[in-house]
Amino acid sequence: MEEKYVVNQTLKRIEPIEKKCSFCRKKEMSLMDSCFFQTLYLEQKRANYLVVRKVNFNKVSIGVPRCESCKSIHDESGTKAKKYIFIAAGIILVLPMLFSFSLDTLTSAIIPALIVLVAGFLLKNYITEKIVFNTDILSEKVGAEYSVIVQEFLEEGWQYEQPEA
Repeated sequence: MEEKYVVNQTLKRIEPIEKKCSFCRKKEMSLMDSCFFQTLYLEQKRANYLVVRKVNFNKVSIGVPRCESCKSIHDESGTKAKKYIFIAAGIILVLPMLFSFSLDTLTSAIIPALIVLVAGFLLKNYITEKIVFNTDILSEKVGAEYSVIVQEFLEEGWQYEQPEA
């Protein structure tokens, strides 16, 4: 484990020595800041008292190598998804007003636009994954799952979700 990764005590994370990008598998990572850091949790102790429930857990951030172009694609995909959602809501808001302008048209256009906004933000992660998928690289979640060190931690009982009391 320590041959491929270095433990950074000051930032409390595990940083990769390997430079090959785990998301496109073509380029190499140039800066440590371009890494994707997957957070994993390990439950240490769970206490269920009469009044209080308590969970103690460990937390670690594991670096997955990522090149600059994959980092920019991952970062921009969230903004693109938000942009598409607002454009769709704007079209739904403006489209009825093109045919007739009255107070009824305005109120009947606001409700569908709000529905599109809410549904869009509920589906934002799906839209983001589709944008990344169309660029032929792995998403952040899938790329981290293929990382050898993340797999080793998962086999030892670590998990993606933070334990709750």
